[in-house]
Amino acid sequence: MRALLIAAAMQAALPTPGDLRTFADWTMGCDNQRACSAVALVPEAEDGAHYLMLVLRRDAAATALARLTLPIPETVAKATRLSLNVDGKVLAQVVAPGRGGGLALPFQGALAAALMEGRRVTLTDPRGRTVAQASLAGLAASVLAIDEAQRRVGTRTALRRPGSAPASQVPAPPPLPVVQQPPVTGRPPRTISAKEATKLIGQDAAVCPYANGPVAPKAYRLDATHSLVAVDQPCGNGAYNLYTSLFVVPEKGKPVPAVLDAPSGFGDAPGHQVVTGGWDGRRRRLTSNVRGRGIGDCGSMQAFAWDGERFRLVEQSSMGECRGAPEYITTWRARVAVD
Repeated sequence: MRALLIAAAMQAALPTPGDLRTFADWTMGCDNQRACSAVALVPEAEDGAHYLMLVLRRDAAATALARLTLPIPETVAKATRLSLNVDGKVLAQVVAPGRGGGLALPFQGALAAALMEGRRVTLTDPRGRTVAQASLAGLAASVLAIDEAQRRVGTRTALRRPGSAPASQVPAPPPLPVVQQPPVTGRPPRTISAKEATKLIGQDAAVCPYANGPVAPKAYRLDATHSLVAVDQPCGNGAYNLYTSLFVVPEKGKPVPAVLDAPSGFGDAPGHQVVTGGWDGRRRRLTSNVRGRGIGDCGSMQAFAWDGERFRLVEQSSMGECRGAPEYITTWRARVAVD
């Protein structure tokens, strides 16, 4: 009975990253604190060159303002005055910061209304030439989905259809989950031999005619009594996704497969691998970066922190549409506290 209770408690504590939803040429999602983003996508029949990669963000607090990130192409010189147009009508004028820097515009009032009701937004230079453009199809539906996710519908804080209810009716965001991380020591990590690592990952993953290198385990200190050994697989990788098998080595005893509390890769169940991953020694994070295609405009990025028993998901951002948007949407966050 005790084992069943422990298993049930661990299952209840598993992270549940938010889902992404796509509406025409926009996609949106929220994290576990109901902070939401909506990202413009390149329309299916269009070329991504000179596309205006707009991003709308809003936190869940009742008084939080929505902001629209307006990227300015690197080719636009500093101090150039640009016009933001919706369906050919000038909506606002902005000044380029130069060097590819972007601007953050308040998404409210006439600007928000015009964008949500429009079909296409363009950024033009002083001569009227189009610098970049984006489709607005799906923006209004994405905004409504954000209002729903943040429970603003019917309140005066809703962006899509403001109601009459006061902002006080918008619930406060839930607290972030906390991952307690044990302190690390100055001792070197315990490691394993290449021969033992080969046995652990298996011959099919270690030996093949197209191997991208020898089996070379890398070790990192996790805490006073545990080390992490990461083994990059020489075989069985994709064109731009490389697999790394993970093992936890106690101070005494044999290595065991690491436990991650969230799937990392293409499967649905947590395992002991990361994809195109690594170890961030400064932040003490295990990272994973799954690419849906080579240019990296879709996939997922994750970070895990060690809690003394397993690796806990503390950051996740994803992009489910391979449609030219380099901006991933945050779907999970946790706070890390060192014991």
